[in-house]
Amino acid sequence: MTVKRSDGTTVPFLPIKESGDINAYWMPYDEYANLPEVFCQRNTEGRLSKAIKHLAKLLPEHCVVFVAKLTEKDELFGKKYPAGYLWRIDSNTRALNWERGGSDCIPKDLLVIEYSFPSCERIRESYNTFDSPDSVERNQEKLYGILQGMYRYTPQNDKMIKGQILCALNKACHFYFPDTWNQQNIRTSELPGQVGAFLEEIKKFDEICTKTSHWDQALVCAALMALKKYGTDNDTLNEALGFINDRAAGSRRGKDWDGVTHIIHEWETGKRFPDKQTNWHRSNGLDYTVPFALYWIDKYVKGETGITCGNNYKTTAVKYKDQTVSSLNRLLGIS
Repeated sequence: MTVKRSDGTTVPFLPIKESGDINAYWMPYDEYANLPEVFCQRNTEGRLSKAIKHLAKLLPEHCVVFVAKLTEKDELFGKKYPAGYLWRIDSNTRALNWERGGSDCIPKDLLVIEYSFPSCERIRESYNTFDSPDSVERNQEKLYGILQGMYRYTPQNDKMIKGQILCALNKACHFYFPDTWNQQNIRTSELPGQVGAFLEEIKKFDEICTKTSHWDQALVCAALMALKKYGTDNDTLNEALGFINDRAAGSRRGKDWDGVTHIIHEWETGKRFPDKQTNWHRSNGLDYTVPFALYWIDKYVKGETGITCGNNYKTTAVKYKDQTVSSLNRLLGIS
């Protein structure tokens, strides 16, 4: 059978069967269970909570699984993998469910479809074909996989585990690196770089954020940006973020409020921004709420108080990329 394109040229056949890139075979369950999850795996624990009902009964469809084999030795973020290394690139939620006894039966053997790839990067591309790259929900799950698989960091708080910082991270990247990231839409292909740009700040925020409901996207964005500006070991900033986390402002209210009190009062009352949004440009969006929070964080770090902020607060966030307090401190060895 010949297939032609609209211009009349013939579409060639690719001899994929003869290539050796795809193999199929049966694997005993015990061997399959010992295979590691792919290094960029999303949050399996979170996925299982959503899938446990339809995985309660073993079906033949559940017994076909996909693995990736590395054909050449490779290294990813300091970890070396030999040629022949195998990962599960799908079925990880099923594997966890079987391990925990969540199904009525466990398959004695599984039909494995094995792909052979020369690099970890190619395996990541394959994984993304199983996991829709532009779904917001999937992107949130992918954040966990990027942190754990690429950067070898396991998130601790629920907000981080569920990946509920993406709008904040994307906007922080835009404020700091406007020539690189300037789109409201969050793309999976950009996430590894964005996480890397704020990795140390993400780790510190993960430590600070113990009351996740107190942190919307604007406050998360402001926290990440402030941590990058002042450094993750700045005691005054960490005190401020801790107060925001605890919503501890009442004991410090006076005629001239400190910066944290202004932030907490606004997030408790919504007086200036009654309907805070993740849209960038609307009056209640991140182009307004993030600069407001950063204006008062700056005041707190400097030990300054105030009654209100002028219109110049709106430029606070865009100036952050040129304010290298933490970078200079690290360079000069100042704590």
